[in-house]
Amino acid sequence: MPNTIKVEFKKKFWTGFLLIFSAVLAATFADQLLNKQIDSIIRSPQGLSNMIWVWGLLSLNVTLFFPLLITLLCSQTLAVNVHSFRSFFNGKFELGLIETLRAWGKTFLWCFVFIIPGLIKYTYYLMAPYVVFFSERYAEGEVDALEYSALLSKKFWWRLNLWLTVFYFVIPVILSSLLDEYRLFSLHPVSALACVLLETCLVLSFNYFILKLFFKYLNEVEHGSVI
Repeated sequence: MPNTIKVEFKKKFWTGFLLIFSAVLAATFADQLLNKQIDSIIRSPQGLSNMIWVWGLLSLNVTLFFPLLITLLCSQTLAVNVHSFRSFFNGKFELGLIETLRAWGKTFLWCFVFIIPGLIKYTYYLMAPYVVFFSERYAEGEVDALEYSALLSKKFWWRLNLWLTVFYFVIPVILSSLLDEYRLFSLHPVSALACVLLETCLVLSFNYFILKLFFKYLNEVEHGSVI
């Protein structure tokens, strides 16, 4: 890995974009299918069945798997001088899952006791996948992913929360009020596909802005250089 890492739109950007689009499309299909199954069980005149636990567990797995996969794809697409997707996936994804589960667990524990501190912890741990993907110190076993994520997140915490508010609250609320019905593939497949394309652009844009900040402070902390 180079001494410093930076983010830019690479020559193979469109290949990465297609992979990200495919992942977002698969995530949307899975989410809509699982929600439909869960809703049908809840509305069943026979009452709830044990299958709701199966569909609920699948929904939880989808919620964990696809966001991390999309983050990995965005990182591999945007970061300069990283490995091919296959080697990047094989070397980083499993560790990313483990650290994401740890972040979820600690966040839920905090939210169970205090809501506001739990939300703050969530933003602190949001960089954990990027730490797994790009930190040399983590790869060498020198730092804990969650503690290192908190250290780096604090350096641009207000900007991180600004982008989170824009991309995970303001824009989704606007899109939901305007396009919610048209995002269902069972009713409007063409418009739903267009919504997936828009969501892909938004996800990629969010990761671009966050990676720019993350790499700036990661390089500063690990190598004493600022880009």
